[in-house]
Order: sequence, then C-alpha cells, then structure tokens
Amino acid sequence: MKDTRKSLIFTSLGHFANDGNFLLFPTLIAYYKVIPHVSIAFLGVMAIIYNLLSGLLGPSIGKLADRIDRDGLLIFAGIFLEALSAILFGFVFLYEAYATYIILVASVILGAGQAFYHPIGATILAFTYGKQESSSAMGINGSFGSLGRALIPSLLVYSMLFFGHFGGLIVISIYTLIAAFIIFTGLNFFKRTKYIKIDREKHRKNTVEDKASRAEYAKYSKFLYILTAIVFIRAFFLIGTVTFTPDYFDDVFHSKIIMGDIVTISFLGAVFGQPYFGTVVKKHGGKFTIAVTTVASTLFFGLLLLTDNVYLVTVIYLLYAIFAFTSFPVLLGYVAQTIPQKFSTRSNALVWSFGNIVGGAVGIAIVTLLLYVNISLYTSLVVMLVFSIISIIMLPMLPSKQKLQDLSAT
Repeated sequence: MKDTRKSLIFTSLGHFANDGNFLLFPTLIAYYKVIPHVSIAFLGVMAIIYNLLSGLLGPSIGKLADRIDRDGLLIFAGIFLEALSAILFGFVFLYEAYATYIILVASVILGAGQAFYHPIGATILAFTYGKQESSSAMGINGSFGSLGRALIPSLLVYSMLFFGHFGGLIVISIYTLIAAFIIFTGLNFFKRTKYIKIDREKHRKNTVEDKASRAEYAKYSKFLYILTAIVFIRAFFLIGTVTFTPDYFDDVFHSKIIMGDIVTISFLGAVFGQPYFGTVVKKHGGKFTIAVTTVASTLFFGLLLLTDNVYLVTVIYLLYAIFAFTSFPVLLGYVAQTIPQKFSTRSNALVWSFGNIVGGAVGIAIVTLLLYVNISLYTSLVVMLVFSIISIIMLPMLPSKQKLQDLSAT
C-alpha cells in the first residue's frame, strides 16, 4: 500500500477517534448538571480547563514532534489519554459525592489527550501528499473527524441508555483504546526523514535553528499572527457555542435522545463539507474559503436561534455544521500551502492549538461567565454571534494569494 494511502487511512481513524471525544464532555454536561453540587458554571469551568490545556500544550507537543520524529507514537499517546478520561468520566456516576474532583481530573486528562492529534495529523498529510495535494487529503481526513463528532454523541447517549451511565462510558473507552493501538501500528511506517533531509546532529541535540532558518521563518510570522488572531476571535464563537449547544437542545426539547439525534444528524453535514472545502482551498485559496465558511456559519447559527421547531432546528444546524466545522482542511490546508514543511508542525500548532483551541477556551469562559451572572443560555449564545462578526470584519487583513506566492518566492 502506498504511503499516501496509509497515511490517509490511519490519520483519518485518528481524527475520527479524537474529534468524537471532542464532544464527549459537552454531551455529558446534560447528565452532570442534575447531580447534586454540580453546577452548570462549574461544568463550564471544566470545559475551559480541558480546552485551554489542549491549546497551551499543543505548541510544545508540536516542537516535540518536530524533534523526535515519532508522530505515530504521539498520536497514540493522545488518544490513549482520551480513553482514560472516558473511564474517569464514568466513575462520576458511581461516586457522585466526589463528582467535582473526578470531573476535574478527567477534564485535565482529556485536555492533555486532545493536544496531540491535529498539528501532528496535518503534518503527516503535508509530508506524504505535498503542498498542493495536502488540503484535499486533509478534507477527506477531516470528514472522518466530523463523522466522529456526529456519531459519538448518539453512541454515548444510546450506550448509556442500554448499559447504564457507567457502562456506556466504558463502551466509549474500549473503542477508543482499540483505535489507539490500530493507529499506532498503522503509522509505524511514517518517518519524516523519508521526505526531507534533516541535519541529524542538530536534530539529536535539539539545538536552536540557525540564523538563516530563523530569518526564513520570520518571513511568514506576520501572516501566521494575523491568521491566528482571526482564528482566535472566530473560535470564541465556534467552540464557545458548540460546548453548550447540546445542553441548549436539551433545554428546548426536554429530551436527551432528541438532543443526541440532532447533534448526530447535523454533524453528518460536515462529513461532506470537509472534503468539499478542502478542494475549495486547493482551487481558490485559504483566504476565500475562510471568508465563505465564517460568513455562512454566522448566518445559519443566527437563524438557528430564531426557531424551536425540531425539524427546522435540525436542518439549520446541519447547514451550520457544513460550514462551521471545516477548520482542519481550511486552516491547516492554508498553512500547508504557505509555510515550508520544516516549519509545519509548529505553524500548525500556533494556528490550531493557540488560535482555535485557546481561543475556544476563552469563548467557553465568556459563556460560563454569562451563565454565572444569571444570563440565560439563549441570550449567551446570541452574544457569542458578535465575536463571529468581529472575525468577519478582520478577514481583509489576510494577505492575498498573490502576496503569499511572492513571499514564498523570496
């Protein structure tokens, strides 16, 4: 089997497992909030912790990945930690008196686990497919992440219904562990040294890049900082709302089954949206694609808040998900087109881990604060739309495709 195909298959499985667990805690909020002494504000803080930890650890893990050339092992480590967190989340239902302590520990472990996949998975695809084809591969790969986000909420809800709350989370943990070992085995073939020439002595000693390399990286810093700033503000809205949307659906429809079904049906839209927008990045560039997806997701989320009809909500959230959850091929495909391979993981980590994840943690903090001061969840979600509008206003700051090409040529 060709390296390109193997990298796509096993990183896609990694994306499926990783992003499915991304919605693990938001789905559990609807269950945890009824446990005595567990408030929605506390759960919001826990969501902040695991997102913030994921974002802050990402750049360090990216640098580690650049140094040790063991990408498959690192992805395995992250997903293994996610499996461990699922077990701990299950213990909450067995030991409710210690629920806050268990949720805290599980959230920290989940956040650490979530820090690994995205910058490393994107790097593997960028190396095996190259600059021009990697965004399309990331789109296909990202669709499996969306499939994970779509299926895991319903799998979790129905597993808890049939096997009990603790047993349902054990099911999630077992599947995650199996996936981790399959991914580790499947990615054993990948070594960066097969694709680029590395100064092994510098690689071994982990020395600082020479002045020429630093100067080369500095050429791209303005672009990276602008892109990260836009992603940071945009993530306030995207992650801040997606964390509490399952609870919002539970409040509106008074059914955890309906809540899980809406999330599953809607996130299936991103399964098709990710490969499509990966192709759009390839044809029209990242700036255009970020603009289209940001404007459309803002519009559809606004429409979502105008109705409580279950069928309309499902259709609108489906359309929203098609545009909103395309960040992997759009953002990291954009970076792959622009930044040299030797800087790929640290650049991915800056945009994804700091911009998307830390920005998302700030968004969760804003919603949590609003809820803490007794502002309704509905009003809090309306407030979050403002940040998406701000990110739209910032889009003209991104350099044009021609300017980026000129930058690469210098």
